[in-house]
Amino acid sequence: MENTEFGISLVCLKRSSDESFETLSRVQIHRIRAGTSKIKLAFWDILMSTFFIHLYFYFAAKKIIKKKDIKILHVHDLPLMGTALLLKRKYKHLRVVFDMHENYPEALPLWFGWKKGLITQLKNRLFMTTNRWLPWEKKAVAGADAILTVVDEMKSTLERKYGPLPKAVVVSNTESISFLNTPVDASVYSSFPDKFIITYTGGIGPHRGIDTVVDAMALISNPEIIFVVVGSGSKDAMTELQQRINKLQLQDRIFLLGHRPASTVLSYMTGASANIIPHKKNAQNDNGVPHKLFQNMLAGRPLLVSSSAPLQRIVHETKSGLVFEAENPRELAEAIMQLYHSPSLASELAQNGRTAASSGKYAWETSAKTLRSVYDHLSKRGE
Repeated sequence: MENTEFGISLVCLKRSSDESFETLSRVQIHRIRAGTSKIKLAFWDILMSTFFIHLYFYFAAKKIIKKKDIKILHVHDLPLMGTALLLKRKYKHLRVVFDMHENYPEALPLWFGWKKGLITQLKNRLFMTTNRWLPWEKKAVAGADAILTVVDEMKSTLERKYGPLPKAVVVSNTESISFLNTPVDASVYSSFPDKFIITYTGGIGPHRGIDTVVDAMALISNPEIIFVVVGSGSKDAMTELQQRINKLQLQDRIFLLGHRPASTVLSYMTGASANIIPHKKNAQNDNGVPHKLFQNMLAGRPLLVSSSAPLQRIVHETKSGLVFEAENPRELAEAIMQLYHSPSLASELAQNGRTAASSGKYAWETSAKTLRSVYDHLSKRGE
């Protein structure tokens, strides 16, 4: 951050088609060639899990801090916190914000434990484990000047592990009302006329709970109700999902559309009859929520969410959807049928969601004020 105007410099990985430097919405983006191939990413996984540092990010950030007199270093998630703390030791005026999008140590088995391939499995079992990363989390929590969590549940989890943390603040990953300014293409579902469409948008993997939706669809005989998946995952994840669909003979009622441009996300959400987040219940999902929850709410369609703690709490609080027990296809099928047979309920839930995400605690404009107050506080400490 530059002075009190909060000029922003972003350091991130460079993919082959990216510019090394550009400015977007007043953010100066510096992309570094650290490698994005599977082999190079695995190398950095091993290095960071062992030494808690990413050398490419260290030298890139060091150069920018010195050139622009950076005051605050905002770090997204655990792996780069070791690099940030090393920079903080060198630049005494630097303040570090640890932004915990995930319950990272607990998420590792969910992200990596199911992946195939002998070398991949060996690397993940040795270096990408909860026990290996918990000490790094402890060091990061102790060294950060401020800690951000996206939900109250994660803050409570940290305080159970490390004691009271007055420097921890909840800044939820909400969405701006400007999301609704995105042009909407009403034709995205033109292949499914007169259908009751349950839509999932996002990444695909075993921890996402999409298998629960597939199993629920097998319990529903009504051909008007279909399930559409907008997003992609690894080759193994997609193959397993398609095999499950084929086994249950649901090819004519479940449709995998694959990756779609971000600019079309709102079109798929608003065109759905209901949007679903079927997360499995675990230590990761019980301590975070996906950004798409708030996009779904703004889209003005009823929600179907699993009973992972923050999803359940927010949807019940805002009365924006129905909650089903995680990994319970029968309960999900009943919730789907309830929405199908109750248009007035679906409309009420949809309106509640949009209202809740448009202003108040679940609007980004509110979250941004909280984040700004964190920056203001840290800036004064650095004077």
